[in-house]
Parts: sequence; structure tokens; C-alpha cells
Amino acid sequence: MKRKIYELLRKRLKVRSLTHLKNKYRRKFDKIIYQKKISAQDFKDKFKALGVRKGDVIFIHSSWDEFYNYEGTPESFIDLMLELIGEEGTLLMPSYPLIRKKGGTFSIKTTPTLAGLLPEVFRNYKKIERSLDYHSVAAYGKLAKYITESHIHSESSWDEHSPYYKLAEVKAKVFSLGLGKHHVGTIMHCADSVLRRDYEYFDLFFKKHEKITIKKADGEVMVKNYLTKEDDFYYAFTEQSHWAVVKKYFDRSRYRIDQLSNLQITMFEAEYVVPRITELGKKGIVVYTHPDPKKYTFSK
Repeated sequence: MKRKIYELLRKRLKVRSLTHLKNKYRRKFDKIIYQKKISAQDFKDKFKALGVRKGDVIFIHSSWDEFYNYEGTPESFIDLMLELIGEEGTLLMPSYPLIRKKGGTFSIKTTPTLAGLLPEVFRNYKKIERSLDYHSVAAYGKLAKYITESHIHSESSWDEHSPYYKLAEVKAKVFSLGLGKHHVGTIMHCADSVLRRDYEYFDLFFKKHEKITIKKADGEVMVKNYLTKEDDFYYAFTEQSHWAVVKKYFDRSRYRIDQLSNLQITMFEAEYVVPRITELGKKGIVVYTHPDPKKYTFSK
């Protein structure tokens, strides 16, 4: 019922989501408060202060709408990040495909991403590796191929074969730019993918068998099977439920919150997040509003 009401409101208001509508009006207010421009040097200084160094693996979630005080372009921002991490570093962004027609083909080379403007510009860079999965990741740099190449073997997009899970192994720094103070991002789903094998609750999120047709970079066409939820994950958690877990159960010393003008910046250590959210999941502490975890037993 809640989902039906949500969809009715969304269609009536002609918006992508109610969250986008809320952010639209919040942004109008913020533009009055935050007018200081952000230069490329400001970004460099801030990321260095947050611990970004040559050779780092960086994963970025972003909302380009929140970059309205930045004086540069998506390309200039990407270039400055690549300069910061150098040739030994690796930069990654979400690149899940925007497939407009049901049963359409995901072309690694040409299908745009619905992850936003910054990831869309990034996935068009030369020498990008884009993983073969419906929750694809784009990567550039020394470890790009290693992090993305096994995604084709993932059963549930965020399991041990996925780039998201590998972020912990390679000690990546996960940034959220303009998405809220406690936004972690997609690696939160890694716990669900791993724990589904032993815990009934998490298995509920992977009951549906789906297929995606993928056109690889060399032109070969393949069909991949994967597991997903009957209803979109989007309807199973909220900003508040997500952030509540982070604020209450995460070690504050293992993530950083900062800001440049209006732009909120968070940085999480992947090697902390993945095992921590898995540990919490085993105790029935989850980011989801439904199904109600209190109705399930969290024991093997």
C-alpha cells in the first residue's frame, strides 16, 4: 500500500522520486545560504586533508546537482581526482546501465548510466573498465581490471565477486559527495549478498531470478542470470533508516564528514564498512524498513 501511495504521489507531482523533490526545494534554500565558490584547488586541499594520497583506490558516489558552487566541469573534477591518486591509483564510480526498454541490451560501450552526470562523463573516458553486471561499476587505473573483471560471476551483484565487495580488500576510500552526511552507498548491500546463504531474512532480497543481455566491448553478446528482490531495494529503506544505522553503530573514527561551501562530503573506509555491516546483519541490525527484521531469527 505504501508503495502504491508513493508511486501515485510521484506521478502526480511529475518527479523522479519524492526525495528528489525534497532536495530540489532544499537546494533553493541552500543557494541563498551557501554562495562561496569552490575551486579545483579547494577540492585538492580538502581531499588531501581527508587522507587521499598517491596510489589510493577511490570510489565516488555523487549528486552533480550539489556541485553548483564548483567553478569547474565534470571532466575537470575527474581529472583532478586522477591527478591526486596518480598512475598507481584507481578511481571507480557506479555505472549501472540505463536500459530504456524491457529486455533491452546493456552495451558496455554505449549504454549510459543512470548513476548521474559525473559517472556518465567518467564512463566515457578512454581505458575505462566497466563491469559486466546490471549494477555495473566503471573503473580507471592500476587495479581497474582486477576490481571489475569478476563481477560477471556475481549471483547477486554485491557478493564476493563484485567490485563493491573487493573495495574492502583493496582498502578503498568510499566518498559520497552531495548525498548527505551519513550516506555510505552501495557497499551496504554486500552484507545482504553474503548473508543470504545462511540467514532467511537476507535471502528474501534475492528470490527473483532475472536475466540481462550484455554486449561486451569486443562485440560479443552474452546473457547473464542474477538474483534480485521482487520489489526494488529502493522501497525497502529510507535515508533515515540508512543513516540511523551509521550514526548509532559505526565507529566515528572510521569515517569522516566534511563540507566545502554547500557540498557535503563523507569518506568511509571500505575495509571497515563491509565487515561491520556484515557483523551487524548477523545480529538483525539492518538498514531496511521492511521486511521487519524483528519477525525473523538471526541464527544459522
